[in-house]
Amino acid sequence: MYVDHSQDLTTEKFPFQHRRAPCWVKRAGDRWKIYIATYEVPGGLPSHREQIVNELSAVYQPSCNETQYVQSWKEEWIGEYSGPTTGLSAPARPEDS
Repeated sequence: MYVDHSQDLTTEKFPFQHRRAPCWVKRAGDRWKIYIATYEVPGGLPSHREQIVNELSAVYQPSCNETQYVQSWKEEWIGEYSGPTTGLSAPARPEDS
């Protein structure tokens, strides 16, 4: 529901003094249903973190982010790909055997 980056998380006033906290509480339904996950980018510069935020925002459209991005890639840039991880398959049922 929200993605961002920070040089220093101690300055972000987590969790309930953060500027977007009211949106989180509204979306979660209760302040005690909010979960926070972090990821430290090894050797990541602010520009790396910003790019990660932009890509995650474009893919997931987090509802509490003030700025929304659109996916910047086009299908023709990548082409078609088929592999074991690109499709979902249901497990075989005993009656299908």
